[in-house]
Amino acid sequence: SGSCQPANGRREFSGVAPSGAWYHIKVPAGWHAGGALVMFQHGFDIKPATNPPGLGPLDSVMLAEGYAVAATSYRQADWALFTAIEDNKELLQVFTQIAGAPGEMIPFGGSMGGLIALKLAESPGFPPVHGSYALCPAAAGARLWAPAIDLRLAHDLVCHDARHLPPGEHPHVG
Repeated sequence: SGSCQPANGRREFSGVAPSGAWYHIKVPAGWHAGGALVMFQHGFDIKPATNPPGLGPLDSVMLAEGYAVAATSYRQADWALFTAIEDNKELLQVFTQIAGAPGEMIPFGGSMGGLIALKLAESPGFPPVHGSYALCPAAAGARLWAPAIDLRLAHDLVCHDARHLPPGEHPHVG
C-alpha cells in the first residue's frame, strides 16, 4: 500500500512493503528512469517502525541536485543487518514500480546505516554503484563495538550454562 503527494513538481510516496517494512520515496521533478537514486539507510533504532522512515539530513540538497531518494524502515528493529540487503532489494522493486528503474545507486547512511551503505555497495542485484556515503559506520574495528563486545563476553561467561548458576539469597523485606 502507498500514497503520493505532489509538492513543488516532485512526487512523494510512502507505504508498507510486502515484508512489512515501511518505505519513503521522493522523486524530483524531471527525474526519469535511468537517473540516479540515493538509498538512505537509517541508524540503529531499538523500536519497531510505526511510520515511514526519514530520508536523511541531506534529502532536500539531493532532490535539488536531481537525485531521487528512497529509504526503508527495515522489517527488523534493532540490529537490522540481517534483513537490510533484502529490505533494500524490496525497496528498489517498489521504487522501480513507482518511478522506473534507476541507472545508478548511491547508498548513504550513518552509524549502522553507514555499515549498511557499505554492504549495499558490495551486494549484487542493485544498479551500479559509483560511490557510497557512509558516515561514522560501525565498521573496521570502530570503538563503538567495545561495550557490545564487553557485554557479549560477560553474557557468555555468566549465562553460558545458566541452569548451573548457584541460587542467590532471597531478598529480605524489612
